[in-house]
Amino acid sequence: HDRRTMYPDAAPVHASSVPATYIFRPLTNICRNGAFNLHATKLTFRLGPEGQPAVCQPYPMKDSNRLVEEYMLLANFLVAKRLLTHAGGLALIRHHPPPLAEGMDDVAALAEAHGLRVDTSSSTTLQESLARLEVECPDPEMLQALTALLTAPMKAAEYAAAGMTGEEDRRHFALNIPYYTHFTSPIRRYADVVVHRLLQATVDGAGAVARYPKTEDGVHKDALHCNQKRMTAKTAQERSDRVYLSVYLRSHPRASEVAIVIGMGKESFNVLVPSIGVVQRVQVGRDHPHLRYRFLEREKRMCLTPQPGSDCGWEGMDVVVFARILVSCHCTESGPVDVLLKIVGPCG
Repeated sequence: HDRRTMYPDAAPVHASSVPATYIFRPLTNICRNGAFNLHATKLTFRLGPEGQPAVCQPYPMKDSNRLVEEYMLLANFLVAKRLLTHAGGLALIRHHPPPLAEGMDDVAALAEAHGLRVDTSSSTTLQESLARLEVECPDPEMLQALTALLTAPMKAAEYAAAGMTGEEDRRHFALNIPYYTHFTSPIRRYADVVVHRLLQATVDGAGAVARYPKTEDGVHKDALHCNQKRMTAKTAQERSDRVYLSVYLRSHPRASEVAIVIGMGKESFNVLVPSIGVVQRVQVGRDHPHLRYRFLEREKRMCLTPQPGSDCGWEGMDVVVFARILVSCHCTESGPVDVLLKIVGPCG
């Protein structure tokens, strides 16, 4: 057969330098449907001869990664459709509820106060806002901080048996699609194994679906178990990444890194350090005896001034959300292994 007849969506490739996204046009672009991504910086480590982290750097996202992700999303969507139409209530779906509206409104108001217009009324408007800001905003670090703030009100996606949920409860907010499942990774997720078994039953025919060894309630109990295990695995992975980073900083401390404030407290504030992708609390009173601080509740602002006689090199600074400061990055000396951030001074 002629190649164009078999693969009508394939584009000709004339050079190896052509980006992967141009080689095949995805059958559907999920992002055009209003999906959005709030990907945080993911770190990779290379171990030294003694097994300790010797190199730490952000994981590079290439066009080929995005292409594969697009097709995986499409496969999961189409399998979910097949299960719902042929297995009914037995279908194992993955639904993502809408975020906390009040939290999203707070982030939108903060962004608006700094000249960043973000419409959080739906996943479609949120995706459109983020896509627009990527073009309009010349400050990628500010966009990283905004992404970190938008992540906080988000709820976790969960597995469920379709028969135990209403039609609206099956929607996936982030992908802005009516149903979704996990099919593409059966070697590392048990939920995908269940989906493969159900899919095979639909291929074998209505009789095989009727003889499926579990009821809707049984599939739902499996889904709840998968939710619990997935959350504990995610927590363990995040904690492991933090320990590796902390151990790396123990032998490779960072003397001065730009940090963006993303949350205020009376004696502390949260910052994002874009260079290492870390969100961490800066404890002013506990870890900075050489600084005086005063928190203004109404303005959500902290005033920092060096103690008399301290050699800071600066006279004072105000800390508010989206403010930039300089911090040094270390590993804690006692207690649980974690990242310790110390204030260096104002940025710029």
